[in-house]
Amino acid sequence: MFLLQSAGARPAIRDARIIASPATPEIQALAAYWESKRQGRMAPRRADIDPGDIRSHMPNLLLLDVLPDGDYRYRLVGTALAAGPGRNATGRRISEVFGDQPEVVRLFTARLDQVVASRAPLFSEGKVYWDGDDGKLRHFESGSFPLSEDGETVNIVLLELLTYWPR
Repeated sequence: MFLLQSAGARPAIRDARIIASPATPEIQALAAYWESKRQGRMAPRRADIDPGDIRSHMPNLLLLDVLPDGDYRYRLVGTALAAGPGRNATGRRISEVFGDQPEVVRLFTARLDQVVASRAPLFSEGKVYWDGDDGKLRHFESGSFPLSEDGETVNIVLLELLTYWPR
């Protein structure tokens, strides 16, 4: 959903919807890990998340810095996400990466804004056109989790994105 291209005039993301809880075991496991790291706080700090604990998730993870101007910057892009569409957006803003796809910027930013405002996880699913797939739709599921250094303000969003072929 977040490192993709639209082919021609078709929308890059289709049927994207928020879901109450994750369906995939991977995102369920990351949700349980995030919850264990909260320790009664609104959200864990970035330092509470140990990459060694979530090694199997790393290829599909994004860390996004919440910027004061309402944009988001890719702090980390997992190897599967960077390699799949053939680009690594680390250090770049969403508005920069998807500047030619305003609908993607709007949808992605709105979902991240919801995580920041609610200070709670958000789960989504839908269909996406992924670079190099010759116009075939993949299904996706994502889980977005707030992180907070001060226990009040969300300053980073941890996101796992899984794409897979229709069953």
